[in-house]
Amino acid sequence: MPMKRSLVAASALWLLTGYAAQAADFAKDNYLFGDWGGTRTKLHDEGIDVSLSYGFQTGGNLSGGQRHATSYADQTVLALDYDLDKLLGLSGGSFRFSLTNRGGQAQNINNKAEIGQLMQSLEVYGRGRVTRISEFYYQQDLLDGDLRLKLGRMNVGAEFGSFQCEFAYLGFCGSQPGNFNSTIYNWPISQWAAVARYNLNEEWYLKGGVYQMNPSWLENEQRLNFGNPHGTVGMTLPVELGWTPKLNGLDGTYKLGYWYDTAGGNDLYFNSDDGVLLVDGGTPRQKDHKGGAYLVAEQQLTSVGGDSSRGLSLFATATFNDRDLTTVDRSLALGLTYKGPFAARAQDQWGLAVKYLHVSDRLSDGQRALALALNSEVPVQDSETVVASYYKFQVTPYLAVRPELQYIHNPGGLSENDNAWVAVLKGDIAF
Repeated sequence: MPMKRSLVAASALWLLTGYAAQAADFAKDNYLFGDWGGTRTKLHDEGIDVSLSYGFQTGGNLSGGQRHATSYADQTVLALDYDLDKLLGLSGGSFRFSLTNRGGQAQNINNKAEIGQLMQSLEVYGRGRVTRISEFYYQQDLLDGDLRLKLGRMNVGAEFGSFQCEFAYLGFCGSQPGNFNSTIYNWPISQWAAVARYNLNEEWYLKGGVYQMNPSWLENEQRLNFGNPHGTVGMTLPVELGWTPKLNGLDGTYKLGYWYDTAGGNDLYFNSDDGVLLVDGGTPRQKDHKGGAYLVAEQQLTSVGGDSSRGLSLFATATFNDRDLTTVDRSLALGLTYKGPFAARAQDQWGLAVKYLHVSDRLSDGQRALALALNSEVPVQDSETVVASYYKFQVTPYLAVRPELQYIHNPGGLSENDNAWVAVLKGDIAF
């Protein structure tokens, strides 16, 4: 099977190279396999950090949709980080390489149950059940660390609009612009890119990037391609202004970003002859560019007895997309998380959030025009609202499981669709 072959390939590469991570925290208890008899610490001291992680998500609709259905998706990530100062004496230099294998069933809950919702209940689903190169880049810190340059294979969402991913529902997980715009790729897709970040002072930074826009990277055949396939159609140019203050001694992160895409896309309303696409048919009018903006805010509000590792935090995200080309032209999320809700469960976490998704008026106007032309009722999309809540059980330092309940109101922005309840179980393990 393709997934099994991909996992074998990833495992073989792991054995050949050593294996790596984001490993700043190096306690052996954080990994199922511990310190490998001191080998992991020895590699770290020599400049090689290693990680292998596995995540799964499974669930089904309790109500709503056309039928009851369940689904399962998983993801295995192998990463290697090289400290080039330790290895080669190159001060401020590092290199990162990661592979991602996605597996599970061919359809998400939403499609199998025909709920009709705008965003997935299992965020890890999609992009092919294969092993892909997710990162392959060189990083150089300059000016005492105030300037950071990256060059290589990356994805937009890892650098711009990046956000926590505790929820299973996609609308509360990771960078949001890539979840709505077909020309912006999030994990596990990567493309050639260059990113620069400059720290204006201890709290403020400015970041900009240039990303190749090539739909060929979505093809399963490109999964382990280190080169550059044909098909580049433009560039994505994001910028981000960030503020990382301590308010009342508690951490906050605020990001305001804008992106411009030279690839454009298909108009939702007009066809190439300036007629109404849904009424007259034909090919969509082409637009040669598009842009959008986003906001990410996270702020811890309380601590417990002076311990800032526990307490209540508030988060908000907003995206604004090109209404002529993008089905969801704007979205807003607001949520709360609480780390360490109980003294005896100091590493657990609870989360509750609500997401509003607005369908572009350009698409809705086309649906109204079709109803008028047919002189009959046609479903007209408006907005969808999703509420989700999870509880994270930190079973061990290397194993966490999160049951999550999701409520989808007006799936697809259509009042004709039944509201749905979806139950999900999400888990992560660090080897």
